[in-house]
Amino acid sequence: MAYYSDEIIEEVKSANDIVDVVSNYVSLKRKGNNYFGLCPFHREKTPSFSVAAEKQIYHCFGCGKGGNVISFIMQVENIGFKEAIEMLAERAKIDLPVDLGLYELGFTQDELIEREKHKRNMYEINKIAGRFFYDNIQKSRIAQDYIKKRSIKIDTVRRFGLGFALDDNGLTKLLVANAFSEEDMIATGLIGRTDSRKAV
Repeated sequence: MAYYSDEIIEEVKSANDIVDVVSNYVSLKRKGNNYFGLCPFHREKTPSFSVAAEKQIYHCFGCGKGGNVISFIMQVENIGFKEAIEMLAERAKIDLPVDLGLYELGFTQDELIEREKHKRNMYEINKIAGRFFYDNIQKSRIAQDYIKKRSIKIDTVRRFGLGFALDDNGLTKLLVANAFSEEDMIATGLIGRTDSRKAV
């Protein structure tokens, strides 16, 4: 497992403004020196989730959760510390040190760099796919009717990032347009091959 020094961790934190990061998950409104919105960790009707830009911390007065930008990503994405650091580093375009332990397995430097690139592509493809399937709900009457039939609230759809797959190869076209390789797309398991060996 890669180890990241305190200097690297601090660099990642400093490069990711907490207001900008939280705004990707919560609609924030400024009140005085702080920003407020509905807590992403529990249901509420009145905003009790506060983000302090000056201190770079967040706190929910309803459920009590709080911390910095790293702990926020860990909680909202349900991932570990290492994964949160890597996600935020990718967001800020910070190159993290390669796991030197892999040298013991016989990987060359070029191979390690290629592995890291492949891993970043896997994450980015899954992120794009999640947003694509989520947006499909707005495009499909069938999906909307199904959600209504199951009595699924729109807040639940947003919170868990529920989505819908249209049978139109739209995801493949979107990923190709974003210049992802066929190898990376297929490796995610989101894209398959037809009998003609074409990615779909």
